[in-house]
Amino acid sequence: MDENLKQIFQRLFEYQKKDIELRKLNNVLDKDEALVSMNKNKRAFNEAKQTLADCEQQAGSILDMYSELQKYVDDNDALLAELENADGDGESEVEARVKKLESLRSKFQTADKKMHDIEDKSKTVLKRRTDALKAGKVAQAAFGEAREKHNKLINSKADELNKLKAELEALKKSLDPSWYAEYEKLVTDNKFPPLVHATGDEKKNLFNCGGCGLNLPQKGNAMLGDQGWCRCENCRRLIVKLN
Repeated sequence: MDENLKQIFQRLFEYQKKDIELRKLNNVLDKDEALVSMNKNKRAFNEAKQTLADCEQQAGSILDMYSELQKYVDDNDALLAELENADGDGESEVEARVKKLESLRSKFQTADKKMHDIEDKSKTVLKRRTDALKAGKVAQAAFGEAREKHNKLINSKADELNKLKAELEALKKSLDPSWYAEYEKLVTDNKFPPLVHATGDEKKNLFNCGGCGLNLPQKGNAMLGDQGWCRCENCRRLIVKLN
């Protein structure tokens, strides 16, 4: 391998090493149990909040139903009073009044059933609201505790995190722009690490990709021997043979 190219790859490997350390540290923070608990309780709190909003809407609907039912009852009461006070004792008038009274009895039975339905719905909504308030308070308290624990972890890792970021920025200045661009492209394509060593049988000149493990074809082995690097046909990583 050309000495200049060798130095380019060595610096890129050095950069990648620090990049891996930073990713591992960020992974520790991202998978922190306290952070998982924060997200879980945040969802639980939002669900409780939404339930409360739903209950308020349902309560409004129940009040509207009650108002309509009350008007229905009042109208029937007025009709009943009118029938009871009506004049006329003829057979046809009496028969008509009896029919209307029977109809009213049915209407009052319907109203009674509706009233029980409203009562049941009211109890259900009230229970949901009570449970949601309780669940929301529990979730809020648990979120606060988890956030405090997670912030402690972040603070304990802050110096290490900042140090790695600073080292990466310093190393980046020494990288060849075109090779760094290729490195970043592979990272964006979820090919990490993008730079790998060739593995295999040095004596037989038969190598594998240090990333996905695929046996290199004849062309890839030849390129490693001629220029010291090639691209894996399977995972597209850059395979490097520094020696």
